[in-house]
Amino acid sequence: MNKANIKILDCTLRDGGYVNDWNFSEECYYDITNRLQDAGVDMIELGLMGKHNDEHFKTKFRTIEEIPVPEAKNDNVMFTVMMTGNEYKNLVVPDYKRGLPEAIRFAFFKADSKDAVSAAGELISKGYKVFMQTMATFQYSDEELDELVSEVNKIKPYAFYMVDSFGTFYTEDVKNIYSRINESLDKEILLGFHAHNNLQMANANVIQFINCARDRDVIVDGSIYGMGRGAGNECLELILHYLERFNSKYNERPVWELYKKHISAIREKYSWGYLPEQYMVSKYGTNPAYVWYLSKLGITDLFQIEQILQQISDEKRYTLYKVVIDKLLNM
Repeated sequence: MNKANIKILDCTLRDGGYVNDWNFSEECYYDITNRLQDAGVDMIELGLMGKHNDEHFKTKFRTIEEIPVPEAKNDNVMFTVMMTGNEYKNLVVPDYKRGLPEAIRFAFFKADSKDAVSAAGELISKGYKVFMQTMATFQYSDEELDELVSEVNKIKPYAFYMVDSFGTFYTEDVKNIYSRINESLDKEILLGFHAHNNLQMANANVIQFINCARDRDVIVDGSIYGMGRGAGNECLELILHYLERFNSKYNERPVWELYKKHISAIREKYSWGYLPEQYMVSKYGTNPAYVWYLSKLGITDLFQIEQILQQISDEKRYTLYKVVIDKLLNM
């Protein structure tokens, strides 16, 4: 085990929201944000910025001001929220002040990377700690990744992420991409990793990432029982189980208590985790939203799904284009 400062971020209330449409109760919200601190989690993602018409509480927020920031039990815990470029264009983001989430995770795909750097710079100037979430990092060539890191160094965000959006990474990919980014990323910028479990490699990949970190502070993401869309994420409790052998500040028991009280009932109602169709998503480097859309159309046969995914062009794989599927089905 190396001596790097490893921070843990929980994304249950955001990434898990893709499972239950962000319909976490207020009791669940405050239980999670309270008990995760007891588990030693350093950063807690409170939800996602986005439009909706629901009147009841949910962890998809229409404005930053409406986000209830929980009580911090210590000075080191950080509360974050995620937004994308499309959301940012429609939001009026105020300057940071006490009572707002202090950090924003800005998620973007390669096609939007230039606009993302500009938007991140604006958020930094407003006083937020900004995490740059480089979705589907595998889509970048070495040269494109070097160029992006060079631009990121100029604005100095709080963190820069490698994201296994479609669950395509093996441990050697984690090691290679980490090394590539680490060579040129400013050492004052934390390097983060978000793993998905399409190939059941999330835990091994997170451990590989942790073991790569020797000369910079890093962040690893997880969610309770891996709750997340499709194949889900790295399990938070597995990260804690691994790390608590080396650091007594971590305690996995509060996470299992949260699972028992809140997440197990959601698990009974909804499905996430490794499934054959999620393997196909990984195999063809495709956004899992395509499988979701095909299921809505009644297409569940594995080999029919594979045949369709094979025909999607590379430039359309990173996000769902319903028109592409509709056209393929009508050929």
